[in-house]
Amino acid sequence: MSNELKNLSGQSVVVAMSGGVDSAAAAILLNNVGAKVVGVSMQVWDYRAGGGNASRATCCSPADFNDAREVAEKADFPFYVFDFEDSFSESVINPFVKSYLEGKTPNPCLECNRKVKFRELRKRASGLGADFVATGHYAQVKDLPSGEKGLFTGADQNKDQSYFLYAMKESELQKTLFPVGAMEKPEVRQLLSDTGISIAEKPESQDICFVAGRVGDFIEKHSGVIAAPGPIVNVAGKILGQHDGIHNYTVGQRKGLGISNPEPLYVLEIDAESNCVRVGEKQELERSEFFVENLSWVSESVSHSEPIEVLAKLRYRHQGVRSLVHPLGDGQARVEFISDWSTVSPGQAAVFYETETDQDGDRRVLGGGTISANVSH
Repeated sequence: MSNELKNLSGQSVVVAMSGGVDSAAAAILLNNVGAKVVGVSMQVWDYRAGGGNASRATCCSPADFNDAREVAEKADFPFYVFDFEDSFSESVINPFVKSYLEGKTPNPCLECNRKVKFRELRKRASGLGADFVATGHYAQVKDLPSGEKGLFTGADQNKDQSYFLYAMKESELQKTLFPVGAMEKPEVRQLLSDTGISIAEKPESQDICFVAGRVGDFIEKHSGVIAAPGPIVNVAGKILGQHDGIHNYTVGQRKGLGISNPEPLYVLEIDAESNCVRVGEKQELERSEFFVENLSWVSESVSHSEPIEVLAKLRYRHQGVRSLVHPLGDGQARVEFISDWSTVSPGQAAVFYETETDQDGDRRVLGGGTISANVSH
């Protein structure tokens, strides 16, 4: 049992239940230690009207609510479904579409966690007088020598989801639980199997639950914008071909460019203002630094005004590169690669971790921000 599950007997906990394996296990674990569990599912998207992956393993589709309800009935705790479609549309769908039209590559799961799921979950918990909120994320909350709480990677490095949680604040961690964070995925499935829960072998959820098919088609449908063809040029400005709308391309993309060249070409930059896609060879992707905006640090007691060495993950599943973060004020920072480089995609999150792991092999999350279109070579 993880340390954060100790002494929870009699404590009221609102658990976000997506209908998946991990959140179900989180609820069961809390129920097993005597916590007063209230399960909550969030209706964030109308799959009948809006499409999406409702027919496959997803997060929060109608079939998933039935799976979550089965868990609650099996463990005998209350369960509710709340409609958050308006909040989801405003905080996730609209910015997602806008970012693609601006030539960026956003990660909607980050915004959903930060601006919808946790925000709405805390509102419901407050209304119910609950002591904690909990989710099935593979991440951990640990006590720090300073007396603060720290956010750490999950014990199962193949499933770690701390990347999506970098914007959480220490004060929020005080009342947040990640019951499966100290477990390996096979242990989680075994727990459900032992409990007699039918979804023990349910497949993993999809990354973007509301998109079925091509992202570009979704952008056009929900923006009403008709794709505007434009030039694909090299670094010298020579036109090599035509693109079919900048929202169909991402920085670092190699396949599907529709142009021939002796050496493979990659998307270097997407310029929304000139409706232009710039391409080049792999070495031309290399850069010494980049910039982030909307900078957020987990700790609220440190000024973070001085440069700090970090391991920077520039996308989910990225191994991370050692970097030096130079805070610039006004929520911005310049991030300098120290010994290696990585493809940088504007709109994605750069998440900063401590360079060394703790005694358990877990790595602390320091903060992060959104990669800016203002990139430097």
